[in-house]
Amino acid sequence: MTTSRRHYREAAAVLRAALPPKGKRQPTRTKTVHEIADGLASMFAQDNRRFRCSTFMDAIFEDSP
Repeated sequence: MTTSRRHYREAAAVLRAALPPKGKRQPTRTKTVHEIADGLASMFAQDNRRFRCSTFMDAIFEDSP
C-alpha cells in the first residue's frame, strides 16, 4: 500500500496532538514523539522517494517548546 499526502497529514496531526501543551516542558514525552515521528518519516521515505522527512518533522514540531 502506498501512502498519500492525506496519510502524512493525519500522522502529523496525531503526533502534534501528542506533544505537551505549549508552555509545559515535558522532555521525555517530546523525545518519545520525536522518535515515533522519525520512524514514521523513515517509513514514508521508503514508500515514496519524493517524500521529504524534514518537511514532515517541521510540520509536527513547528510550534513545540
